[in-house]
Amino acid sequence: MKIKTLSEVIFRFYSEGRPKATAITFNERDIAQMVKLNFAELVRQQYYNSKKMDEYNRPDYSFVSPILAIKRFTLSDPNSRGMRRADMGEFDLFRLPKNEHFANVYFVGEGCDGFDTDEITQVETGEENFYINNPDLSAFKFYVVKGRGINTYNVSPCIKSVDIETTYSSDDIDIEMAMAYEIASAMLGLMLKIKQVPLKILDNNYAPQPTELKHRLQEAETNI
Repeated sequence: MKIKTLSEVIFRFYSEGRPKATAITFNERDIAQMVKLNFAELVRQQYYNSKKMDEYNRPDYSFVSPILAIKRFTLSDPNSRGMRRADMGEFDLFRLPKNEHFANVYFVGEGCDGFDTDEITQVETGEENFYINNPDLSAFKFYVVKGRGINTYNVSPCIKSVDIETTYSSDDIDIEMAMAYEIASAMLGLMLKIKQVPLKILDNNYAPQPTELKHRLQEAETNI
């Protein structure tokens, strides 16, 4: 289900039940933003839960694959330390711990030989000082996530841009039905004070609000 469609279903459901709610009201933009915030929290929960379930405490990134996208960014001219920046300020991202929502960074250039187009490695913030000051690592291509963008180092001048694959926030993101229902249940339970729509209501098929909510989500998914 598209995240935009989920927001629309929640807004319609909320609008019909609003007379029974508190005096606080939410518009469509509020709800769309809340959906994204709830989705981001569920993504982080999946990340932590997958690490707990792995024998070596490794996260499973398969849940991230449906929300990955690739966009191209121009690299700035190098500063005195050889840093070239890709500014991503135009986009919001769904973030994972330790910036692990950055899946891949690909070089885009012209007239480069094979060595110049080798892969680039992400290092943790602050680690760049170790690599920059080590002359033996002057050929090591790496980047650091800083603010709303990445800082690259030791990248050849023939590389003009980078394609960055990460979790861009978008109304077209497709999320699974179970996650959509959990988000809708949590939000409506809070906004309308409906006790029959807690997160653990899935097994109670006789509660009227959850039944109607599941029906509307399925109907919206079918009509896309």
